[in-house]
Amino acid sequence: MTERLDEVSKIVKTLGDDQTIISITDIIEQKVRKEAELRNFEAQLTELLNKKFFLEKEIQVHEFIIQAVREEITPQAFIQGLIKAELKKE
Repeated sequence: MTERLDEVSKIVKTLGDDQTIISITDIIEQKVRKEAELRNFEAQLTELLNKKFFLEKEIQVHEFIIQAVREEITPQAFIQGLIKAELKKE
């Protein structure tokens, strides 16, 4: 929070009693930095969502394998179970 206040105090510079100057250059630079930071976070989010998707698929496959071993189901029933589970998610 104090970091944000420091940024604002850099932008708003007082000259005297009632006169205040806001530097448009500082505001533009801050905006550009924030946009770059946002792009970075969006890229990280996309990467994390992709990892999450594949981890969920791996867990699903493991669950089916465990179920197949426990119930000794046939390969055809196993494949049908995978398809059915995938269709439920959509």
